Amino acid sequence: MRFLIKKLLRESILTEKVMDVIYDVDYIYDTYFRKDINEINETGFIRRDMFKEYISTTEIFTDELSLKANEINPCKIKINYGHNYYKPSEQLISISINFNALNFALDYNGNINQAKKGLSHSIGESFIREFSEEKIKGSIHHELAHWLDDTLHNKHIEKFLNNPKPKSIKHIDAHHLEIQAQIHNIIQLKLKNEDLWDTLSFDDLIHKSPTLSTIYDKLPDNERNNWIKNLKRRMYREGLLGKKMFNSK
Repeated sequence: MRFLIKKLLRESILTEKVMDVIYDVDYIYDTYFRKDINEINETGFIRRDMFKEYISTTEIFTDELSLKANEINPCKIKINYGHNYYKPSEQLISISINFNALNFALDYNGNINQAKKGLSHSIGESFIREFSEEKIKGSIHHELAHWLDDTLHNKHIEKFLNNPKPKSIKHIDAHHLEIQAQIHNIIQLKLKNEDLWDTLSFDDLIHKSPTLSTIYDKLPDNERNNWIKNLKRRMYREGLLGKKMFNSK
């Protein structure tokens, strides 16, 4: 039994690694998102013909990990089909702008500042960040991390999804498989806020990330506390925990 516990712990540590695919993340963002995001930042308006749908494959990637993963598990990539996910059973990665935020802005004739006024302060700030470089790059990195993690570690995500989930797992967002991907959202946020990182509390981090703030809001208290503890532990391991984040909630 002791040997089995050590084996499981060792395998867990091996699969929890940062996936260094910054160039591939940048490529997806620069090719399919940058032009529209720059226009929104310059004009404050969203047009209906922005964020067009595209289909690509993992053959476009050039980072070392991606090249290796593509040989083992080549996938189709759907861009701007409304959702962000990795679906191993279909060899599919989906990366998209947040369509709920997009359609909400279009209800205000595309004026994102006017749309923001119709929301509470915290939700309005999160809404605006949906159209930021760090948010979209975070989503790209998140889904690529799932693909790489699954492909390079014996399809453990696909096996997990195909088996009945343990009763103890109520919210998948708090599971270590999702925390592994959430770390990559945080990496992108840190790259954008490097100079401010040690001045941010953990609460500031949550509010700066639409992904993390959504998870924070929907988890019940007990699972939220465990998620925060496990996320902080992982951030510390990767050198991502800013000085003010250690003891703050």
